[in-house]
Amino acid sequence: MKATMAAESRRIYLFRTELVASGNGTIVCAAPVDLVVATYGGGGRRDDEGVQRAFGGNILYRNDETGECFVGVWGARNASRFRTALRHKAAITIIREPPPARLAWWNAACPRPPSSAQHGLR
Repeated sequence: MKATMAAESRRIYLFRTELVASGNGTIVCAAPVDLVVATYGGGGRRDDEGVQRAFGGNILYRNDETGECFVGVWGARNASRFRTALRHKAAITIIREPPPARLAWWNAACPRPPSSAQHGLR
């Protein structure tokens, strides 16, 4: 009889934060960088160019003790699309807290246009 091993589930972090965008807690979804690269491709200093191209922005968390990195996106719709794509590459487990790392960097390639209130319009 052959022993079969179930696919190891990868931890994906889903949480709210005030650090990336203003508001009542922005949804962020982050995953280990190797899974993100397998899903979106890599490149760049942080190996995050693939997810940057797909979402127009990304976030990086780094654990200074272990060197482990997590790449993610923010916004409910982006987080949902991100998780769906990751599910096609690996079995995932959603952890509803930030990754065991510090916020190291985030980038938005195309910032939102100013609201009408910022332009003095009502």
